[in-house]
Amino acid sequence: MLPFLFPKGGLPKWLGENYLNNDIQKYVHDMIEKSMSTAMSQKSMIEEAVAQEPETKQESGSYPMTASIFESHEHVYVRLFIEDEKVLANLKIYHNTNQLMIEGLPGAVEKTVFTLPSLVKMKDTVSEYKDQYLQIKMKKRQDPQMTEVAVPIVE
Repeated sequence: MLPFLFPKGGLPKWLGENYLNNDIQKYVHDMIEKSMSTAMSQKSMIEEAVAQEPETKQESGSYPMTASIFESHEHVYVRLFIEDEKVLANLKIYHNTNQLMIEGLPGAVEKTVFTLPSLVKMKDTVSEYKDQYLQIKMKKRQDPQMTEVAVPIVE
């Protein structure tokens, strides 16, 4: 049962009785109850905020665009939902090391700018249109330029 023997052949009082287990159960129950009440109050706050937010309808000339930006170990990906592939003929995509600019979306007066999560190379960028998504794949810059800064010694 236990890896060591107790003197006089009996278990100590604190180990043999159930009140220790009851304290642990009570503590776990209280913590679960607190976390559930916190989560429920946060959920109700979010629901109230959504209910108070006025609904905005898109104008008939505007183009609905959904974009997601994510990165892997070697690349940064930008996925744009483009429902009509005829839009691709007028689309112009530019990027620098930290931003992606898109021009030619119907209803968009100016260019749309996305900030990238990490620095990318100026070359090795590829785009692909598949299943109503335009995916832009940019290779990350692996060696950003760094300069060492001297730290003064305090005496």
